[in-house]
Amino acid sequence: MKTDLASYKERFEKLLAKTLEDYPVKLSPVWDAVVYAVCAGGKRVRPALAYMGAEIAGGRAEDADSVALAVEFIHNYSLIHDDLPCMDDDDLRRGRPTVHKAFGEGTAVLAGDALLNMAFEHVEGRAARYIARESGMRGMVGGQCLDLANSGGAGVDGAAWLDKINSLKTSALFRAALVGGAIDAGADEKLCHSLENYAEELGKVFQIVDDLLDALADESVLGKSAGQDAKNGKVTYVSLLGVEGAKARAEELNENCKSALLPYGERAEKLISLADELIKRVK
Repeated sequence: MKTDLASYKERFEKLLAKTLEDYPVKLSPVWDAVVYAVCAGGKRVRPALAYMGAEIAGGRAEDADSVALAVEFIHNYSLIHDDLPCMDDDDLRRGRPTVHKAFGEGTAVLAGDALLNMAFEHVEGRAARYIARESGMRGMVGGQCLDLANSGGAGVDGAAWLDKINSLKTSALFRAALVGGAIDAGADEKLCHSLENYAEELGKVFQIVDDLLDALADESVLGKSAGQDAKNGKVTYVSLLGVEGAKARAEELNENCKSALLPYGERAEKLISLADELIKRVK
């Protein structure tokens, strides 16, 4: 899986570089902030999911290029806004100052706005509608809304509440990438439904691992500020279940994630390997 992820990432980085090079309007400092955000590296999990979605649907990775770009632009817009003082108030992202620290808050807001709109310059039709749904109030934005209310523990009723937040906030963009890529490769409704179930659980596992890393990892390895959840008074899987309980919950959800694709046999091998890879990540 590490080899596959490296191959997908290499493909995406070349695509991204060409897309940015060809973009017709580059107004500074907003454009500089856009490039700073999207070219800071990162795992590129969402582009990989888009490519795997196309492949399990019988297509080629390149069939999902537009979806990979769109979802990664949306992801990076969400990170810019999430780091703002009015949200998580974070100073570090991917080992560098966050966009608002490097360029100012106003420019950071506009850079996020620009990325969101750039996303929909690349997708159309059914895939565009699906991605818009999963990134808006019915998906990621809805999750962010609930997450804001999570500060200080307001309205929280345990792990089920966190599952709801992360189903919207994290799983939604995983669904957007994976199912969006499959749609552009001609996937039928049955496959799309199975992929939604897989991405739903994968996103929750991803967030539990994030919670564990925030609590346990060294900042120099993590690439962003550690201990932010405790600083912001957020209820997390770690604060609710403890470290060992959170790990056990991640393992349980990971098995559910892989089970969603069992009917697809060898076609699903990459996605099943990805789930096992992401639960072991250290940053």
